[in-house]
Amino acid sequence: MKHMRFVCFITTLLVSLQLSAGDAIQLNKEKSTFLYGTLASSIKGDFNTHRGKFMPWKGNAELVWEVSVPDEEQYEVYLTANVTKQGTGKSMILKAGGDRLDISLIPTKGPYPSGRNFERVELPFTISLEEGKQKISLSTIGISSEDIMLDFRSIELVPVSAKEKVAAEYKRALKSRASVDWMMEAGYGLMFHWTSQSVQPDGSIKSFEEAVNEFDVERFAGMVEETGAGYVFLTIGHAESYCPAPIRSWEKVHPGMTTKRDLIMEIADVLAEKNIRFLCYINGPLGFKLKVRNNRPTEKEKQVFVVNYNSILSEMGERYQDKLAGYWFDSWNPIFEEFPEAPFEEFHAASKIGFKDRIICLNSWIYPPVTPWQEYWAGEVLSPIGLPVNGYLENGPVTDLPYQALLIMDAPWVQQKAEMRDPRITSEKLAGYIKDCMRNKGAVTINLGIYQDGTVGEKALQVMREVRDEIR
Repeated sequence: MKHMRFVCFITTLLVSLQLSAGDAIQLNKEKSTFLYGTLASSIKGDFNTHRGKFMPWKGNAELVWEVSVPDEEQYEVYLTANVTKQGTGKSMILKAGGDRLDISLIPTKGPYPSGRNFERVELPFTISLEEGKQKISLSTIGISSEDIMLDFRSIELVPVSAKEKVAAEYKRALKSRASVDWMMEAGYGLMFHWTSQSVQPDGSIKSFEEAVNEFDVERFAGMVEETGAGYVFLTIGHAESYCPAPIRSWEKVHPGMTTKRDLIMEIADVLAEKNIRFLCYINGPLGFKLKVRNNRPTEKEKQVFVVNYNSILSEMGERYQDKLAGYWFDSWNPIFEEFPEAPFEEFHAASKIGFKDRIICLNSWIYPPVTPWQEYWAGEVLSPIGLPVNGYLENGPVTDLPYQALLIMDAPWVQQKAEMRDPRITSEKLAGYIKDCMRNKGAVTINLGIYQDGTVGEKALQVMREVRDEIR
């Protein structure tokens, strides 16, 4: 459990809340239920929802959620937010059942020196909810400042009667995790957003099939070797769901978007000869087809998503065996929000088919994860952040997953223009950060811009050569 960072004063106040019509959020009897700001039934105040689905909170405002309680229950309460310095000492009011709970804010801490440090913070009280429909509200009153007090993400409710079951699942997840020691010992690796949208060095673009057929695997692997990287991530299904291999289950979900040549197998084989491990990036909602951006997925769509996930990962696992060391699953925030009952334990098992030591992460961006069924932190941080302590973040969003930080070197993920940007970080600074992370049992992954012909920017490559000379 996170240590307490909020001081709360509890007073009892009978609150008469009249329910409005419409669907309520069903509270889960066996695990957490998250009341996201974007799912509130009533919003009052100066809110402008960030595209990352958090809500900057300033002044006097209120969020109200309608919930459906399956049985009378006591709930532990957690707040996920980034509390700013301007929020210090400010009060928020949580109303639930017949209680009014006053919360005094303390700034959150984390690894981002000038960014948003979201934390999952346990509040030192429980709330009691009777069976049936209820309303829960979070509000501020008497605030004169217009500064942002906090960036609000969610209120989390954990049924007290399910605590042992939740703890047992967590222990099961820890026991099932494969070792990431090899990644930490490697110290650093590379990610390449080589996609259907990547361009040639002259800015032109070929069909995906043609680009796959012309890809020079030996030249690519030689370039990777020059950087000293210990592992490589290659994207599958980024903005467009193309897969550079003849995966039948992928073709079934995404007709016409696979290739005859198995570029995944060939790259993995050549990198293995150089003792470099190979992993794949897959975008969760796009790859396994779950519409989560503009509308809530239906029950049928959720079922199809589960089938797609299991069938694709089963085929890939059996096909590549230990040649595929792991996955970096992107865009899981909307899945956490729109499909919270997703069978994460089942997904984790499917990702291990063919190689029990395969490692995975579910990218939750700057937020705390909602499931323990993963091996390492996705760490989409873009630039160097605070260092790990004995392999983990000391505070911030993720303190119980091994530290892996993903940086951008030049291209904004995918190279879609002829001109490659200059490196964002010097070899001296990058090498220093990697060495510091390695001393503290963490790993760093650098996303290099890559053209459709498999080449990278010479300036970025030179930075990586210098990093190799400094570290290796």
